[in-house]
Amino acid sequence: MDILTTKLKSIKRNLQPGKIWKKVFRKTYIQRFVIEKLIQDNQLQKSLTGLNQPIRDLQTGSTTYSLMTEIMSGGKKKAGDPYNLYDTGEFYKSMVFLLGNNFFEIDADPIKDNDNLFTKYGEQIIWLSENSKEKLRLRLRIEYETELRKVFYND
Repeated sequence: MDILTTKLKSIKRNLQPGKIWKKVFRKTYIQRFVIEKLIQDNQLQKSLTGLNQPIRDLQTGSTTYSLMTEIMSGGKKKAGDPYNLYDTGEFYKSMVFLLGNNFFEIDADPIKDNDNLFTKYGEQIIWLSENSKEKLRLRLRIEYETELRKVFYND
């Protein structure tokens, strides 16, 4: 009986949604999944914002690189190609995962030469789209199940 009581107390102590949530989101591979797979690969490389709209220069309305950009990039970016915000990779590398008590957010250094990418294209360039959120939900289900098994079976 003492073993059962001890086990139930352990489950009660560890079965806290906030605690499990933090355990899941503290995992480096989950943070990398959000940044690299969802935001960078699933959105930016497809030239989409977190609103699932084309990345758009808010001043000009353009969604594609200009001839000047092609010249300045030495042909790495072609005029008419949609924006993906990858040039040297510094913007992508600057993305960080910030974890709060019951939320997370992605931030990045938006300063590129004399431009602020958030001002130029909008902060939604680092938001999660509904498609990315759904992919995250599927991944999180697996992670939560793993953490719950640990609570119930003392793994």
